[in-house]
Amino acid sequence: MEQFNRKFKLGLALGSGGAKGMAHLGALKALEEEGFEFDFVAGTSIGSIVGALYAKGYSSDDMSALFKEVIDGDPALVLAFTLGVISLTEVIDKFTGGAHFSDLKKPFRAVAVDADSGKEVVFKDGELSLALAASSAIPPFKPVVHGGRILVDGAFLNYVPSDVVKDLGADFVLAVNLGKGRDLNDKIKADLDDIYPNNRVPYANRSEKCYKFADFVLEPDLSKYTSASFGSFEEMYEIGYQTVKKNVEKIRKTINAKVNAV
Repeated sequence: MEQFNRKFKLGLALGSGGAKGMAHLGALKALEEEGFEFDFVAGTSIGSIVGALYAKGYSSDDMSALFKEVIDGDPALVLAFTLGVISLTEVIDKFTGGAHFSDLKKPFRAVAVDADSGKEVVFKDGELSLALAASSAIPPFKPVVHGGRILVDGAFLNYVPSDVVKDLGADFVLAVNLGKGRDLNDKIKADLDDIYPNNRVPYANRSEKCYKFADFVLEPDLSKYTSASFGSFEEMYEIGYQTVKKNVEKIRKTINAKVNAV
């Protein structure tokens, strides 16, 4: 394990990206091999699902097996979801096994957006599947209605929640951005406007907080893929893995510089 002063807390922010989240698993595999362990984690959309499993104690190999099992191994589940028989919350419950935030081994947060107020919502307690479904509810997925609020994907405002990890108490935040650097929400906002024209989600730079609050940002080159590229699991996994390997010495130097500055 990487020998940093354990009073110095490491945090991990995992970004949105749908199927491109497979790169998160490759990145985590490489980080495990290099001995990194994170004290805090937060995520948006697919990043929230991967982050919750990490906080639950799953290894990258555990997650890879689980994703393949759910995506490839249960066609009845996929059909039921497509027909609207079951909800996104019920699908995600297959990943979380009915767990609550209180069951997690590490502090974790999931980011969503209240469509009516246009404000960011940070989940920190309650049922995991509900929080992760809200964080992942980007069109064509239906919003999650909970507590009188209409909740949609956190990617509308906070694509990679580095600020949330910093607020948890991390001294150093490593972020993984699956997008294209600094990114506006205009395209996905147009999709939301079509479905829910009365929403108050503002136009915004949804990656601003990623770069403002992270100490190091990993940017796997996933330009060849889309959020629906589920058939490219291995390729995207390898890109995430190699991105960490290519940057690991830079990450260590950046952490050590900050440790020495404390």
